[in-house]
Amino acid sequence: MSERVSLVDGRKVGVMALKPEDAGRLHRMLQSLSQETMKWSMAPYQLEWVERWLNTPALIQVAAECEGDVVGFACIEEWTHPKRRGTGYLRIYVHRDFHDTELQSRLIRLVIDEACKKGLHKINTETVSANAASVRLLGRLGFKVEGTKRDCFYGLDGYYYDTVIMGKILE
Repeated sequence: MSERVSLVDGRKVGVMALKPEDAGRLHRMLQSLSQETMKWSMAPYQLEWVERWLNTPALIQVAAECEGDVVGFACIEEWTHPKRRGTGYLRIYVHRDFHDTELQSRLIRLVIDEACKKGLHKINTETVSANAASVRLLGRLGFKVEGTKRDCFYGLDGYYYDTVIMGKILE
C-alpha cells in the first residue's frame, strides 16, 4: 500500500506500511504527541517497544508521512491465540500538528480496510472515558461501547480514570 491522501487543511500525506527499519522515525513522532494525547496515552514510548511493534508478524498497520516524517500511525494487532481468532486490538497516534485534519479517522478507516482484507471479524480498542473526543471519533467510525473498566488508568494529574472498552464487528 502506498498512496497520497489530501487532508481537510489542504496538505497531502503519503500513506504506507512501515518497515522495522522505520522504528526510529515512528519513535520520533511518538515523542512529539500533543500534551492532550500524552495525557490520555501510555506515553512515554520506548524505542524498544516501537521496534517490537514493527517486528510483530500479526500487526496490520498504516502510517502517514509528510516531508519524510511519520505524522500518523494506526495499527491493529491481530490476536494469535486460537480462541481469539479473527479479532484484533486497534491503536492510533497522530502528530500534534495534524490534529483537526481528519488524519486520525482516515488512518483508522484504512487500517480497518486492511483488517477486512485479512479476514478479521472484530476490532477492539480501549480509551480513557474522560477523553470524550476519542470516544466520539470511535463512535462515528462504528465502534460501540461494550463496557467500562473502573479506575484502571492513572492520569498525569494523580487521579484514576475509567476506560471504555469499544468494539466493531467487521462486515
